[in-house]
Amino acid sequence: MAESWQTLDEIREARARFEAALKWTRPVLHGIGFAPAESEGRDGEGANGDGPDGGGQAVLGETGSEISFVRVNDGEALLSAAVLATVADWHGDTGWVRLDRDQLAAAIELLTPAEACREVPHPNLRVWRDVQRWSWDEGTLVAVFDADLDKPTADPYVLALREVVASGRQGVPPGEVRSWPPPGADDHPLRVAWQARWPQTPPVGHRLRWLGDHWVRFHVLPDARRHPGTEDEYATVLHRHHTLLDELRGELPELLVITLELAGRPVPGNRTPIMADLLPDAECWTVLSWPDLHPQLLFAHAYVSPLPRQSDRLEPLLRAVADGRVTDVVVAPPDLSWLYAPYDGGADVLLGTPELRDELRAGHPDWLSHQLGGK
Repeated sequence: MAESWQTLDEIREARARFEAALKWTRPVLHGIGFAPAESEGRDGEGANGDGPDGGGQAVLGETGSEISFVRVNDGEALLSAAVLATVADWHGDTGWVRLDRDQLAAAIELLTPAEACREVPHPNLRVWRDVQRWSWDEGTLVAVFDADLDKPTADPYVLALREVVASGRQGVPPGEVRSWPPPGADDHPLRVAWQARWPQTPPVGHRLRWLGDHWVRFHVLPDARRHPGTEDEYATVLHRHHTLLDELRGELPELLVITLELAGRPVPGNRTPIMADLLPDAECWTVLSWPDLHPQLLFAHAYVSPLPRQSDRLEPLLRAVADGRVTDVVVAPPDLSWLYAPYDGGADVLLGTPELRDELRAGHPDWLSHQLGGK
């Protein structure tokens, strides 16, 4: 008969058995996530307690060299921490260790008896099973432990664990977008303005269409083709974008360009090379919980770049969008009275009223998306 722990007392007893064999320092925080395979592993500084601290394919490319957590725990789920430490042979206090697929399977097997207890949820077990089904490279899954929040650390994975837990990111329901000020900064004026003008929708380009009464979609190539293949087709794409933007902006001397960069940590770090090249002077104005790719606890750092009318930076950005190399761009006037979100194949536009939306739509019937008649 399979073992099962049906009460909280039985779970506590199981945890005590694991901990007795580990002889470890119980963590205050712990979690699992994906990290670059080339980072130093068990024998590296910060791993297995040897360093100064004592201790889907998952979507990793977007977050560069950062860890991307899928589950973090704050002073709770100590049985799952003990199980992870057991399968990974972790006897340190603060640090991290790699987990392979077999070790994750062993952890799932060891924690499964706890599922019989209906008094508490078992989110760690659920997420571990999700991860086990994903396609991911060996050497990228890590378990991170932090036994002392007051102890300084230079370990980037431990720092990331502390930041993600402190942000409350894990408490955001799947699919919901929540925003925070950039850590260590007062509220940016654009963040205040956005919440006042567009409280119903986050600054995420592919979500603008959710505000249907104000939304219209245009295609930027004939026959709804997605990507230009010739210079003539690039010219058509740019002509349609500029035509629509010129109608929207009127005589405005400046536009705001909002871009997003995915990250595993709430604190903005190094930008991606393509965005640093296209918009080098961008400033982070808010941090969002990324609503897709659950259960990965991803953030989107929203940057803003004011572009004067004579700027030569908008066209290279629109070409990169047309190629699919950049996504979730929003162009807006300083007062945010309208929003223009180009994507590879078209543009989603939000206007302040349905009447303004209808007026813009009527001016370009041949460019409209056939999806709901361009709305």
